[in-house]
Amino acid sequence: MVSFAREALVNISQRQVVHYTRLADKMRISDYYAMLICRLLGRDDYIVIDAAGRCKITPKGKNFLRDEALSVQPKPTVLITTQ
Repeated sequence: MVSFAREALVNISQRQVVHYTRLADKMRISDYYAMLICRLLGRDDYIVIDAAGRCKITPKGKNFLRDEALSVQPKPTVLITTQ
């Protein structure tokens, strides 16, 4: 997933529902580009977009973010000391 799409998904997940223009303001991108990102995320079923332009994350989007967070977590470090 492209970084702008991932950032948009994270921002949408932080709210119940967010309009794509509000998302554009938060991401500091144009309304048109935010709408395109939302359409792409909607096409892939990560979010649902209603006719008014409001976006809501789907279970698939939540799972993606959760799985990504799990895969990025660092493995525990084992410290071996010698005496």
